[in-house]
Amino acid sequence: IFAAQAGARQVFAVEATDMAVRSRKIVEAQGMSNVITVLQGTVESIKLPCKVDVIISEWMGYFLLRESMLDSVLVARDRFLKPGGSMFPSHATLYLAPLGKTKACRDKIETFEGESAF
Repeated sequence: IFAAQAGARQVFAVEATDMAVRSRKIVEAQGMSNVITVLQGTVESIKLPCKVDVIISEWMGYFLLRESMLDSVLVARDRFLKPGGSMFPSHATLYLAPLGKTKACRDKIETFEGESAF
């Protein structure tokens, strides 16, 4: 709906679950059926009548990759995005740091705690 309100001429909303049925009703209630087409299915199983200029997806789960949607977004990009098209979000950064309950870590913490008492 936001894309249609922002001026998109045509919007394809892809939803794998039965939420697609509810989404269609919302689109109709908003009077946007002429702009928004709700498709029930996975990106891997649906067919679009044309390539698109923009793909907007909420593919990021917790810990960035937990819901395993990245592969589907890449399929959507490869199958449906026009050359020079845009994806939002287009990238993400994951910061990791090793952590463990090792003796060395405990020794450093104890040393630090001992020094802070002075």
